[in-house]
Amino acid sequence: MSYGILLLHILLVLYRIDLSYGQCEHLEHQNDRNIFLWSVKHPQLFSQGYLFGTIHVPVTEVWKEVSDRVREAFYTSDTVLLEIDLHDEATIHELIACKNLAFDETAQSYLPKELFEKIEKIMEYLRSNFLTWAQSQDPRDVKKIKHAEDIYNNITGNWWKKRPIWLLFLLYQMCENDFEKASSPLLDLYIAQKAIEERKTIIPIETAEEQCNPVCSVSNDEIIFAIEHTLQYLEDKFREKRSEKTDSKSSLKELIKHYKCGTLKEDIFEKDGMSIIDYATKTEEKFKAEEINKKLKDDIFIRRNIRMAKRIHNILRARNNHTIFSAIGAGHFFGNNSVLTHLQTNGFVIEKIRDSDTIQSLRSPYRQTAKFKRVWTKENMVRRKSIIIEEVAQSSSLSFSLRSIFSILIIVHSILS
Repeated sequence: MSYGILLLHILLVLYRIDLSYGQCEHLEHQNDRNIFLWSVKHPQLFSQGYLFGTIHVPVTEVWKEVSDRVREAFYTSDTVLLEIDLHDEATIHELIACKNLAFDETAQSYLPKELFEKIEKIMEYLRSNFLTWAQSQDPRDVKKIKHAEDIYNNITGNWWKKRPIWLLFLLYQMCENDFEKASSPLLDLYIAQKAIEERKTIIPIETAEEQCNPVCSVSNDEIIFAIEHTLQYLEDKFREKRSEKTDSKSSLKELIKHYKCGTLKEDIFEKDGMSIIDYATKTEEKFKAEEINKKLKDDIFIRRNIRMAKRIHNILRARNNHTIFSAIGAGHFFGNNSVLTHLQTNGFVIEKIRDSDTIQSLRSPYRQTAKFKRVWTKENMVRRKSIIIEEVAQSSSLSFSLRSIFSILIIVHSILS
């Protein structure tokens, strides 16, 4: 998924997540658990669909908790819809190129000198953390230290070559700064791999151009304003780490917990902005920050939800007598302007699937049982396969799902800072 990723990280920083810590303690009945799976049908169509809400985190973080109903719905499908097809080489090249400035331009061409120097210091601090972590594991392990350097380069890319919005996305991701010890595919990319193995048709819901330019309402001046205040947040965060004030919660860990418990709710995506608003001290700055947050939310969710729903609609109509499985970010299924709402407006019947429900398969029972057990059993260990898209000519990795989008990069590698 491509935005898929980027988007998630943007959300985590833009909207404060203040949730309780216990593990699913307030879930009274297991059947109340949201498995983020919906069926979609139209009375005039023979095709049927399943909509699955993902989060863009390593599959090893959530795989055991993914419902078997999701696996079954995937198996019954002929076609898999993803936010973007990151297995297509042309798409990858376009995504890599789009986030960078043209020719010899650098961020110095649009950032004030002082702001550019602050970012340099932040990046050097991050690099130092990576190398310190690697050396603490085994000071004599040259390969581990080199691996840490590679991870840093993949994450930051050539940050000084980034277009303003992509530099902002990179800084948003650094706000979470939550790296895992093990490298593994992201959940949505793992689903894509399974689709290829099963020889299913993969159709992207968005184009590379749309993924490259997700924000159309925010001006460059507003993006620079957001960069400046996000940097203030990062500086304070790193200052607290140095003074050992590490009691702050990780919004990413909280999101993973609520996703696994099935208690992720709409209000999580409706919290006040964090990095920008909290560091805007003047009244006019707070007003501007709120406006920017609203524009980002409109571009990243509301406008994209309309577009996604329309394309899912068209694909269901075009592929009659097919079963379609859509895997897109869970955030697109909440609120009055969700993908679900727009599909319902166009005459589709949406039903929430529970863990206790039965998935009807059009395939023979024998084939389904044999294949399902082979492909979708809950392995103790999902294949630990690092998925890194190296930048070709211009730099970095991309994946809004740009996957952990740290400038197209699709990598969720690890490091305890």
